[in-house]
Amino acid sequence: MTWEQMVENYPDMWVAILNPVMDGDHPDILEGDVVDVISDDDISDYEAEHQGQGLYFYRTTESGWNGMFYADFSITTV
Repeated sequence: MTWEQMVENYPDMWVAILNPVMDGDHPDILEGDVVDVISDDDISDYEAEHQGQGLYFYRTTESGWNGMFYADFSITTV
């Protein structure tokens, strides 16, 4: 399936892809084998469950969600 087909068929979703064909000069995906379609709510668990299976995960449209983060810092005054 081409990237354009994925975007058209699965708007605002994540796609799990095997055998992605990438643009050689950019990290953009051109096509691949869609294995599954995942919602924003389920992507973290899905990625964890399928780690090491050779899947690549792409969101078909941009979102305001930036993922999880962790910061550990302290401020000391003298």
